[in-house]
Amino acid sequence: MNSTKRKLAAWVAALAILAVTAGCTSDEQGAESAASGDNTAATSADTIASRAGAGQNDISWDASTATNVALNGAGIEVSGSGASAQGGVLTISKGGTYVLSGTLTDGQVVVNAPKTDTVKLVLNGADITSGTNAAIYASQVDNLTIILADGTQNIVTDAQSYTYADTAAEEPDAAIFCKNDMTIGGGGSLTVNASFYNGIGTKDDLVILGGTYNITAANHGIRGRDSLTVLDGSFTINAGNDGLQSNNDKDTAKGWISLEGGSYNITAAHDGIQAETVLSVSGGEYNILCGGGSTATPAASADSTESDSCKGLKAGGDLAVSGGTFDIDSADDAIHSNANIAISGGTFTLASGDDGIHADADLSVTGGRINITRSYEGLEGATMTIADGVINIVATDDAINAAGGNDGDAQPGRFGKDSFASAGAYYVNITGGEITFTAGGDGIDSNGDITISGGTITALIHSTPDNGALDCDGTLTVTGGTIVYGGTGVGRTPGSDSAQSYIHVSDGVSAGAEISIQKDGATLFSFTPAIDCQYLAFSSPDITSGESYEVYSGGSLLATAEAGTGGSGMGMGGRGGGGGGMRGDMGTPPSGDPRAVA
Repeated sequence: MNSTKRKLAAWVAALAILAVTAGCTSDEQGAESAASGDNTAATSADTIASRAGAGQNDISWDASTATNVALNGAGIEVSGSGASAQGGVLTISKGGTYVLSGTLTDGQVVVNAPKTDTVKLVLNGADITSGTNAAIYASQVDNLTIILADGTQNIVTDAQSYTYADTAAEEPDAAIFCKNDMTIGGGGSLTVNASFYNGIGTKDDLVILGGTYNITAANHGIRGRDSLTVLDGSFTINAGNDGLQSNNDKDTAKGWISLEGGSYNITAAHDGIQAETVLSVSGGEYNILCGGGSTATPAASADSTESDSCKGLKAGGDLAVSGGTFDIDSADDAIHSNANIAISGGTFTLASGDDGIHADADLSVTGGRINITRSYEGLEGATMTIADGVINIVATDDAINAAGGNDGDAQPGRFGKDSFASAGAYYVNITGGEITFTAGGDGIDSNGDITISGGTITALIHSTPDNGALDCDGTLTVTGGTIVYGGTGVGRTPGSDSAQSYIHVSDGVSAGAEISIQKDGATLFSFTPAIDCQYLAFSSPDITSGESYEVYSGGSLLATAEAGTGGSGMGMGGRGGGGGGMRGDMGTPPSGDPRAVA
């Protein structure tokens, strides 16, 4: 048993503790935990990242002790021990190093060695085609290590239909398939033409250390059933189902993916990267197109056992991203977890036909740069904490949404309603970061509380009167941060605990004209709105209740407003108006004001 497998028990115990901790969290503890970045997604991902590649990272080989295999069209010549050839089939029966060169036009490489042995298969300019099955099939071995010899080009092509070696299990089911652990690496390239089903697949752990890969697969591009770890490599994948996948749904300690580096160009009919349990990404460059992209109508799955999910990054358990560059265009959610999401780093450009980033439970952002150029809802989770990072969102509905039960806002005819954690309170907690959004629904919408204590928020909504820049079913508390809102609609009045003061003008703000908020000639904040707004509201530690402030649009004085405190019930400022302050969603006049939205 290698060191990777010996750590499984510890990992299971860690997940059990996390589950108990999450289940016991009270409302206040949940907010405090999220604010401090204590997120189960990050913890779970750290655990599997520490296991990644353990015991499966040796791709060294000695040519002087290797068995050489020459592929000569329909024939095979073996020089050395441990392997035999018959009828175009090379059978490797014991551990060792085997160097394959040449072209096999219709045959197969079979590995059937003792379960304790490691077989190193060096592809040294090999082109292997099978007319009846997988091109490389390891039915038994402890670990199959495929080494792409430096500077070589290698090609593997399977049959369009298989004669299964194991009919009960319907295996093999990939052009390169191993029933046990498999490692692939080296400085060469590998082209995989998988016209039957998967490109590269294992029943156990799959580790990729490097190399250049060009994979075309009828189903999944690369699948490690128990786990998939990638440390480095260059990947171009065109898949009829998922690009990368780990799908063990029988053991919660398996079915995970850890990506630590590499460059990926993935075109997938369904999910780009899909982990049954935990997905951890700490580095790499990702260009992913799923389901035809954010403007496409997703196609039905060719495999009735697979969902029609078309997500960029997807985890059945926790999902954590600490680094990497991501350009994702997906018909479904760009990033999705059925549990928790923790984003602590990385650069994201996301276009989605549904949500930009969705977590069924907690969504935590503590770093990174997120640019959501197209979405139905931008960020969505049962609970949400934003402590740092730069976030820009364009959403046709809510920009930031904390919801419970089933999401009733899913677009009709696409992917159905999202699920959320059913226990605990729902909240949005913003303690830092730079957040900018334009939304066609509510700006920030919570089925529970909204708490803002830091950060810079520029929020614009172009919506119907029943929506607001801030909308919550619980308490709205603002104790810090720099916040500017504009648009139409209604929302919540900041509660009595909202220590900061606000100013409000309702003289109309034009798109493209720089807005400057000043006090005695000194600029406190400036920005250029992307849309026309009926009102504008501003709050920051620099605003003092009872004092007057000037608002300029395009260099001309738009209004003078007197500041009030949250929940104060003060009147509106601006030309032709007395008093000051702000009501509703920091943009709705108090009842009775002639400018109030009907």
